[in-house]
Amino acid sequence: MTQAKSLQRDFCRQWDCPWHLSQLFDCLPNTCFYAKDLQGRFIMVNGAFAALFGAKGEDDMVGKTDHDFSPRDLADQYVAEDRRVIQTGQPLVHQAWLISDHRGAIQWYLSSKIPLFGHGGEVIGIAGVMHDIAEAGLSLKPYHEMEQVTSYVLAHYSEKIEIPMLARLAHLSVSQFDRRFKRLFQMSPQQFLLRVRVHAACRHLISTRESAAQIATKTGFYDQSYFTKQFQRRMGVTPTAYRRKYRSW
Repeated sequence: MTQAKSLQRDFCRQWDCPWHLSQLFDCLPNTCFYAKDLQGRFIMVNGAFAALFGAKGEDDMVGKTDHDFSPRDLADQYVAEDRRVIQTGQPLVHQAWLISDHRGAIQWYLSSKIPLFGHGGEVIGIAGVMHDIAEAGLSLKPYHEMEQVTSYVLAHYSEKIEIPMLARLAHLSVSQFDRRFKRLFQMSPQQFLLRVRVHAACRHLISTRESAAQIATKTGFYDQSYFTKQFQRRMGVTPTAYRRKYRSW
């Protein structure tokens, strides 16, 4: 038995679940499934999840962590959210995440995570599913109705984007659009736009030598001061500190 399969079986004896559960999720289109232990190691993944991160299959991921497949700054964010679920024992449902795949392309995913409990009632890990909203189709119809909006923001975040224009894309009034967007994504359209721009800025900070002013312009912020303020509010550190911690050069 391989080390990966041994790790799976040992974990599943605690969880009291079939070790091949991930195969069931391969029957669900556009659904990425994973389970992790308390050390953040992947215990199970389905084919869609493995493909998203450029792995050949489950055996390539079992026993490894997010840091083996994602940029370090993004992996740190995934781990921080996992810890929230582990520490509280409460699920996080329909969280909006921007995921960078193995080619570096940004996709908009809807993520849900639940804690996994052992025989004694203690949390022994987490499991989660993710859906690419752009490909989810009728299975996530309410979110799919916003796909034109989210796709537009992802493609044009560096440009001036006004909320009334996004509302027109959704064929809604501004007030209807705002209410529906908040209900679906637990954030306002303005917050979503800011999240996309900050995410893009993170990628520029760690992969280029561009100045903060240049990055601010490229990611849709109207000046460096506003960029720094919004970046720090969202990420908890200044752009300079973020670059120093995660830069890849």
